[in-house]
Parts: sequence; C-alpha cells; structure tokens
Amino acid sequence: MSTYEIEHNTTDPSTAPSARRRRPDLSTFFSTLSQITPAPDHRPHAVPVPGDVSAAFFSLAEALDMMRRETDSGPQPGAQEGTDNADSDTGRDLLTTMIQSLLAQADTPPREVEGVDEEFCDSKKHSPSSPCPSTSPANMLDRVPKASLKPSDTCPICNNPFVEDAYPLVVQLPCHPTHRFDLECVRPWLRLRGTCPLDRVDFAKQLRDKAEAKKKLVEEDEEEEWDGMYG
Repeated sequence: MSTYEIEHNTTDPSTAPSARRRRPDLSTFFSTLSQITPAPDHRPHAVPVPGDVSAAFFSLAEALDMMRRETDSGPQPGAQEGTDNADSDTGRDLLTTMIQSLLAQADTPPREVEGVDEEFCDSKKHSPSSPCPSTSPANMLDRVPKASLKPSDTCPICNNPFVEDAYPLVVQLPCHPTHRFDLECVRPWLRLRGTCPLDRVDFAKQLRDKAEAKKKLVEEDEEEEWDGMYG
C-alpha cells in the first residue's frame, strides 16, 4: 500500500511539524489601550475608568501567558537543543516576571496609563554605512538592521530567532545595546508600562521628566520676558 508521500510526492500535512506562532493576536489589547489613552487634543483632562485600565493589564498578561505556553510546548524546529533549552528557560522566566507584574497592577490599577506614546515606538531606520544603531537617548527606538543579526539572536519575549522572520523589525532599547526585541513583542509592554522588560529602566518617566523640564524652561523664559516688559 502506497503512502501519502509517495502518492502525492509531498509530505503528509498531518505529520509535518507545525511552525511556532511568533505572537498572539493583540487587537483586543490595543483596542482597550486606545480607549484609556485618548489623543492629547481629545479630552486632555479625562481620567480613564479603573476597570478599563485593569482590563488592559489583564489582556496583555493573557497574551504573554499564551507566549509562555508556546515556549513550554517544546523546542523550536531546527534549533540546537542545548542553546534552545537555555533560551527557552530565559524567555520563560522573563515572561513569568512580566505576567506577574501585569497581574499585580491589574488588581490595583494606576490612575492613568504610564507607558510611552506611540511616537517613541516608531523605530528609526539606519543607513547601510552604520551597521549598528546608536545608544544615545532619543524619542524613538533604534531599528536594528537585519544584516547585523546573528542566527542565534532571539527575542527575549517570544523566544523566536529574529532572522526566522522574512522581514524582521527588531528594535534596540536605549538602556543597553544588547536589549533587542521584536517591535511587535515589546511595543505593547512599552505602551502600557513604559519600561525595559529586562532591567526596568523607565523610559516613560524619562520622557515625562524631559517634557516637564522643557515646560518649566518655557515658563521661566515667559516670566523673564514679562518682567522685562513691565518690571
């Protein structure tokens, strides 16, 4: 009796290894996030409902838990066993820490979302003459060129090799040159929490402090100008 492979000159789809999904659907999370982070020119003083803020934290925690279950389901196809196990353990530990943090804040949600804005997540492209992104502070993430990625480089969150994606969009966080992530993996966390998942450097606070200092400087200049006119 001939086999499926012989008859169809191919591999039986029921026995072929399935590729791991890079990340779960986050449309629900971003829909919730858009409701609790309105544009500055639209109801600038509005305060989100605590239940909606809590829902955003729960939604992202659930998505990350799906990633963790994918990591627990087994090694990635084609990966070296020793390296893959070590990376999986690291990724699982990071996901667990992130999930625990999200669930804790879901139980006692902050008054407002303290993450970065979308502009911060817009990655900057780099010229071919600059293979590595700069690490200087900026209002946008640095994009890592595909040519500088190694086959063993993986996203700390989804634990998938960057180069497995035909068109990888990898970003480097300002805190450290080795803190590189798939943008689609780290963006939800940055928008909600505003910190580096690895060392918890608070980019959102840095941006708020910078904006506050700029605002204060403008006010001082206006006050000096007023004193000069009427002093």
